[in-house]
Amino acid sequence: SSSHDQLAEHRPAAAPLMGCSNAKAAGTQESDRQSGGSTVVKSVRFADDDPLLDKDPSAIDNTAGPEAQKSEAVTLEVGREPEKVLAKLELKDFQPEASVLERGPEVTVAAEPPQTRPPWCRLFLVVFSCTVACGVLPGQSVFVALFSDAGVFSSSCEDGKPGCKAQFLMLTGVFQTGASVSQALLAPVGLFFDGWGARLSGTVGVALCTAGLLTIWLSVLGALGGHDSSTSGLFALGMVVCDFGSMMNSFCIMGLIWHFPAHQALILTTSTASYQASSFVPLVMKLMMRWAGITFSSCLLVYTAASIVVIYICWVLVPTQAEYFKQAKLVLGMPLPKPPKQVRVCHMMGRALAVLRQNTGDHIASGLALTLAFVLPTFFCSLAAPYGEALFGKKADGDRLATMLAMLNGIVGLTVSPFVGGLVDRFGLSALVSTLLVSYTVAAATCGVPNWTAQWLCCVALVLFQGLMFLFLGRYVLLYSPPNRFGAVNGAYIMFVMLMSVPATFGGMSLTAILPDGVEAYRQPMLGFGVIGSLGLLLYSFYFSRHPPPECPILLPDDEAELSRNFGCNTLEEVMHVTGVTPQQRLVKMLATTDPEVMKDLIRRIDTDKMMEMMAQRPLEDVAVMMEQGTDEDFEEDEEAEVGKEQGAGRAAEEKPLLVSDTPQTEASDSDSLAAPETPGERGTPDAPAGSAGVGRIKALSDRYIALVSAGDKVGLRAYLLEENTDDMWLSMLDIEERLPKAEQAKLDKAFNKLMPGAEFAKLMRERSELRSLVQKIMKHELDKKIAFARRKRT
Repeated sequence: SSSHDQLAEHRPAAAPLMGCSNAKAAGTQESDRQSGGSTVVKSVRFADDDPLLDKDPSAIDNTAGPEAQKSEAVTLEVGREPEKVLAKLELKDFQPEASVLERGPEVTVAAEPPQTRPPWCRLFLVVFSCTVACGVLPGQSVFVALFSDAGVFSSSCEDGKPGCKAQFLMLTGVFQTGASVSQALLAPVGLFFDGWGARLSGTVGVALCTAGLLTIWLSVLGALGGHDSSTSGLFALGMVVCDFGSMMNSFCIMGLIWHFPAHQALILTTSTASYQASSFVPLVMKLMMRWAGITFSSCLLVYTAASIVVIYICWVLVPTQAEYFKQAKLVLGMPLPKPPKQVRVCHMMGRALAVLRQNTGDHIASGLALTLAFVLPTFFCSLAAPYGEALFGKKADGDRLATMLAMLNGIVGLTVSPFVGGLVDRFGLSALVSTLLVSYTVAAATCGVPNWTAQWLCCVALVLFQGLMFLFLGRYVLLYSPPNRFGAVNGAYIMFVMLMSVPATFGGMSLTAILPDGVEAYRQPMLGFGVIGSLGLLLYSFYFSRHPPPECPILLPDDEAELSRNFGCNTLEEVMHVTGVTPQQRLVKMLATTDPEVMKDLIRRIDTDKMMEMMAQRPLEDVAVMMEQGTDEDFEEDEEAEVGKEQGAGRAAEEKPLLVSDTPQTEASDSDSLAAPETPGERGTPDAPAGSAGVGRIKALSDRYIALVSAGDKVGLRAYLLEENTDDMWLSMLDIEERLPKAEQAKLDKAFNKLMPGAEFAKLMRERSELRSLVQKIMKHELDKKIAFARRKRT
């Protein structure tokens, strides 16, 4: 076989991975280790029968012949159960390096890439950077007091001195505006992540957060200088920009999700945990101010400078879009669907709203309940400092309550949030709804009690409720949204909840402004919000028990077509036929998951013969359109450039539809892909059909193809594809796959993509319908290799 095949080392313990009935494969390379008196196995050949299966080791040695006593390489014939034979072999230097064929003679499975350790240090640094660049919103309970002492919005006080109720309400209003705007823009932020990748979207987010912090710092300087009335507008602008940037930055952790395939639940919850952990930032500032005598404005400037450093860290450590997709291919054995070329925010939001309209009653019920319940936590967190002062009578008590709330928020974020997701998976969403009701009721019952134990319980309950509520939002939407629209639907739903809560929040602040100064100005709105929110959650818990979420999301016609296209099908019914996965609810759940084992299990179930049968029944135009939609040369070039930086050579993983080859070129094998097939004569490829030329003709066609592509002769390549026999072109492609090294194949494929992208080839196929058979052969060939690789990686 070929000298550039990817080699796999098989010892007796790994023998089950080599088993394959009715297949013949020879090893590809003689072992370098030879010692006297030992048998060195050159290859293991799979035969149709089991001539050695019932023989003892000595018989096997005798079969090997006298060459084994001279330490020369031998070939052992093994049948359908090689693990039993290999288990009998007690060879000192048994180190065969053999390629294994699966699913017939046309598919060669190469070595599985070496397992690498998850980059925990890299994850820690990225999480730490995200925590630093989360802005001021997570620690608002302490930051409100710090900004008040600095004099921001002190011009709203009658005497112009900081600390009045009007100033706190103005600060609270700005914080809530920033939070509402950033949450409302969550959907386009998700689209930016899809279109730009984790590194670019995360770095831009940190840059925006830094710009917002710098603007806030300028407003603080203006307030300290007695110009608050002129600079307070900068504070509002900086708050919105800072919160939006921190929201974008929080997505960059998701870029590492495929680097930790066994810990994806941890990665999904780490983003929320880092946001909560940033509540420690104002506490660190207070320590610096107390111990080092640094002013608040100086601490804020240091914080801004730290965010500038984080920009560089994110740019270096956060994976690019190319690395994200390359790592996903390493895990799954095939590429993910490529991202959209354009971020069409209005179109995506329109489709997201169309998805939400499929279950209007459920969304109105849950949205109203969460809207009513969301007001108390935001009101309490923003006004913790003045409320604590009014409740206990001292300014120090207000600082103590605000500090306790911020500390608990950070502690819960670091210790509880990463593990809550697993508990929800185990006990279900109904248990989460009940937990939300209990925690909220505890907070509502204790928020007005002038006792530190009660306030501690209130803070714990509120922090737990906030974390669980955002977890509920994500899991809830997952049950109603198609997997290809989860980001947009999730953003649209959260935007609905946040915007609905704004009038209630500002209504409560207006009531506080109207009431006389004192504890009742804060306690009465809180108790009112607590009663209304508890009642809303109680009613929703009854509604949820009687109207549980659907087992499968209702798919829009274009969503079903998009999901099915990745399998070369038109409908999910066809996908079910190809994969054998029933019912449809189970298939959609498998498509929606990010669990690599579930995704690989779905890949292993694909029957390429059924897929090709269905494709043969489809009109030619459908196949052409599929090829036109399945190409993105710009993205392939970007990915190749990124991989070139990391590996020095080679080609990036091709980003096609999940399971379909889109252009008629062979795929160059990487260390994480499949070995190139052997030559037609050696690998068992059927002989050329009648009327087709022999080996010399095939080699001549291969040379012609290579010359045309290498010279960039688009006209000649077009004539080649329109005039030559399709069977001969198929065999010539196999010949090229055999003869050229991987690096040369990569260059050839890249040149072909530039000359004849999928859209161009679709035009040729419309002119010459015979090309369809060539396309289907290539699709099946590439897909068989990918499926075989997924089966090869099964443990």
